[in-house]
Amino acid sequence: MKRSALVCLVAFLCGAIPNGGASASALDRQARALAMLNAGCGTRAAQTVADAATSAPTATPTGTPSPAPTASFAPVSSGFTQLYSTPVPSPGAASPPPVPTASPDGNAAGAPIFVLRGGATPPPIPPAGSAPSPPAAVPSGTPTLAPGMVAIISDQVVGNTKQGSPGDAIGNVHILYNNGELVGDRAHFDGLRTVTMTGHPYLINRARDSVLSGDTIVFDTVDQTAVLSGGVGTSNQGVERGLVHFAAKELHTDPDGIGHGTNAFLSTCENARAGYHLTGKTLTYYPGDKIVITSVVLWLGAAAVFWLPRVVIPLRTLDDETRRPSFFPEMGYDQYQGFYVKMKLGFGKDQYYYGYYRVEYFTKVGLGLGYVGFYSKKNGRRSAQVNYYGIRDRRTQTATHNLTVNETENFSSTLRANTSFNYTSAYGAITNLPTSTSFTESVNHTGLRSSQNYTFSRNATGTQSSTDQFGFTDQRQLRANLTQSESFSLSTSSNSFGGVSQTVSSAHVNTLTSLNTAGASYVLTFDKSFTQSPSGEYKLPELHIHPTSFLKNLGVPFTADFIVGEYSEPQNRFATQRALMSFGTGPILYRIFGSMFSAQATLNQYVYGTGDLKAGVTQHMTLSTPIGGHFLNSVQYDESQYAGPAFLPFQFMDTQPSNNTKRASDIMQFFNQDYYNLSISASTNFAPVAQPIGYLLSARPTSRSVLVFQGALTPGSGFSQSNIQFATPLGRDMTLQFAGNIDWKRQRSWLINKSIYLSKIIGDCYQLQMQYNQDAKTVNVTLSILAFPSRSLGLGIGGPVGSIIPGSFNP
Repeated sequence: MKRSALVCLVAFLCGAIPNGGASASALDRQARALAMLNAGCGTRAAQTVADAATSAPTATPTGTPSPAPTASFAPVSSGFTQLYSTPVPSPGAASPPPVPTASPDGNAAGAPIFVLRGGATPPPIPPAGSAPSPPAAVPSGTPTLAPGMVAIISDQVVGNTKQGSPGDAIGNVHILYNNGELVGDRAHFDGLRTVTMTGHPYLINRARDSVLSGDTIVFDTVDQTAVLSGGVGTSNQGVERGLVHFAAKELHTDPDGIGHGTNAFLSTCENARAGYHLTGKTLTYYPGDKIVITSVVLWLGAAAVFWLPRVVIPLRTLDDETRRPSFFPEMGYDQYQGFYVKMKLGFGKDQYYYGYYRVEYFTKVGLGLGYVGFYSKKNGRRSAQVNYYGIRDRRTQTATHNLTVNETENFSSTLRANTSFNYTSAYGAITNLPTSTSFTESVNHTGLRSSQNYTFSRNATGTQSSTDQFGFTDQRQLRANLTQSESFSLSTSSNSFGGVSQTVSSAHVNTLTSLNTAGASYVLTFDKSFTQSPSGEYKLPELHIHPTSFLKNLGVPFTADFIVGEYSEPQNRFATQRALMSFGTGPILYRIFGSMFSAQATLNQYVYGTGDLKAGVTQHMTLSTPIGGHFLNSVQYDESQYAGPAFLPFQFMDTQPSNNTKRASDIMQFFNQDYYNLSISASTNFAPVAQPIGYLLSARPTSRSVLVFQGALTPGSGFSQSNIQFATPLGRDMTLQFAGNIDWKRQRSWLINKSIYLSKIIGDCYQLQMQYNQDAKTVNVTLSILAFPSRSLGLGIGGPVGSIIPGSFNP
C-alpha cells in the first residue's frame, strides 16, 4: 500500500480526519477516542488519538488549513494487533469529506472498521471446540466491539476503506462481529455493505465450539448475516464422543446466528459412509441448542433404512428424558408381546416446547402410540408436562390408555402451586387391573422464617374404592435454635365390595418442637389420629433428649439417648407411660500383635408405668489378621441378650425376641492384588445344625475381562446353585457379558437363568447391542449412537444374576 493510502486508512480508523482542514470540537475528539475503545483499538491507541486531536491546530476563520507537521509513525499496542498513529496529513486540493459524528457510524451505514496489522496467514480450519489463531495476544481488560459494529483485521489493505469505495483485506483476515468471527485469506468489501471472504474461509461462533466452512462466505455487515457456498459444519456441543458433522447445499445464517440450508447431511461418524448418516430436505442449525432436519432418510452405509418426517439433534448435554434423541429403533422379542419395534421421534420448536412421539409395534398385540411433551412460558412462571400412551390389544380387542399431566405455577418467588393428574388403564403383559385415576394439588409458600404447604389429593380405583385427603403443614423458625412445626390431615375413604359400601373418615395431628443447645438437643413430639379404625401408636407427648457429648473423659466413645413420654396403642385401648435409656459405645479399636480388634455394644433399658421392665444388649466384635501379603483371616462374633416380657405391656411397641442369640463366623481370603480374590466363609449359631460354607471367587484374567463365581456348600446336602458371571472382549471394540446359574443336581440343562449381552462398536460411531434373557424369553437388538451421553450405558458386574446386563437400551 502507498504511504498516503496507509495514512488515510489509519486516520479513518482513529477518527482524526478533519472537515476541510477544520478540526472538530473537543467533544467530537473525546467521542472519537471512545469510539476507538468500543471498536477494540486499545486504551493506549485511544489515548494517542485524544492527545493528537487535542493538540491539533484550530481552524482559521478563512478556512485555510494550518501547515501539517512531518508525518512520523509511532507504534501503539492495541487489543488485537499493532496499530500505528500518525498526525493528520494536509488535505490538499481534494474536496473535503463530511464532518464525522460524535459516535462511530461507519457500521450503521454498512462500512466495517478496517484494522491494519502484520501477521501470518490464517491457520487451517480448527476443529470444533478450538478457537482460530488470534491476530495477537489480547491483554486483560481490552474493550470489545460495541454492539452492532464490525471490524476487519488483516495484514494488508488494498483500495479505499471509505463508505462507497470498494477495498480488499488480504492476509490472515479476521472479521469480528457480534455473534462470532469469520477467518480467511482474502476479503473483498463492495463499499456498501457486503464482504466476500475467500481462501479457505470459515465461521466460528462466539462460544468457540461450532465451525461453519465453505468455498466462499458472503457476509452482510449491516444485517450481520452470512451465506456459505457449499456450507459444511462441525460441532462438539452436547456430544460425549467425537463431533457432529453437518452440511447443506445453500447454507446461510441470520443475525441471531441461526443457520438454514437445503439438501441436508448429518453424521457423528468420522467415516459416514462406513457408519451411518442422515439426509434431509432442509436443515436448521441453532448454535448451542439443536439441529433440526426435515424429511429425513437414515442410511446405514449405502443402504437406506427408514424415513422420518423430522429429527431433532440436541447440541447440549441433556438429563431430561423428553429431550433425548432417538435415531434408531429398538427391536426385540417378548414371549407375551411377540416381536416388536419401538421408536422415539423427537420434536421441538424451542426450549419452551419440545418432546417426542412414541411409536411401538408388537406382532401379537398391535400398534401403540404415545406422546411426551413439555411446555413452559418464557417468563418461567408456568411449566407443564404431558405423557400419553395408548394401545389396542388385538388379542382381547380392548383399548387401554395411560395419561399423566403435571403442571407447576410460580406465582411469585415465595409462592408456588403444583398440579398432577394421572389416568392408568394398566396395560401390561399379564395385567388385568381396573382403571385408576389420581389428582393432586399443592400450594407451597416459603418465607424468610416460616413456610406453609396445602395439599389436596383424590385417588380412585374403578368404582371399587376412592380416597380424598386434605393436608396442611406449617413450619416456623421461632429463634436461631428453636423451631416449631404443625401438620394436620383429613381423609375420607370409600370402598364397595359385593354390593356393600363403606365409608371411613380419619384425621391426623402432629406437632414437633425442636431446641438445640450446646449440651444437648431436645425434641418434643405430639402425634395422634382420630379414626374409626385406629392403628399404630400415639405419642401424647414424647420428649427425646440427645446429649451432644456423654462421658467424653473416659477415652472411649459413648453415646446416649433418653426418651420419655405417654404412649397409646389405640387398637388395644391401652395407654401408659414409657421411658427409654439407650447407651452405645464403640467402635473400640486395638492392635494386637499385628491383628486389628474392634468392638461395639448397645444397651437399651425400658421402664413402663405399669411397673414392667425390659432390656436388651447387643454386641459385635471383629478380629482381622493378615498373614503375608496374600492372606487375610477375619473372625466375627455377634451376641444379643434380652430380659423381660417380649410382648408386654405393649403388644406392638418394643417387641423383642424371647431367646438370646449368638453367632460366630470365620472368613478367609486368598488374594493377589486385583488378579484374583478367593473368599471362603463358615459360620455357626452354636447349635447342632450344619451351616453352609460359602465361597466367592472374583478374578481378572486380563485387564479387560472379569470373572465372578459364587455359591455355597451345605454339609450333607451338597452344593446349591452357583452363580457365574463374566465379561470378556471378543476382538476389537466387541464385548461379551454373561450371567447365569449352575444347578449341580440337574443331569441335563444344568446351566439355567442365562442372560447374554453382546456389544459391538462399529467405526467408532455407533454401538450394536444384542441381549438374550432366558427367563423372560426376550431378545433385544438396538443401535446406539456413541456421540450422545443419553445413549451410553454404564455396566457393572457382581451381585445377583443379571446385574451386569442392562435392563433397557433406551434409558
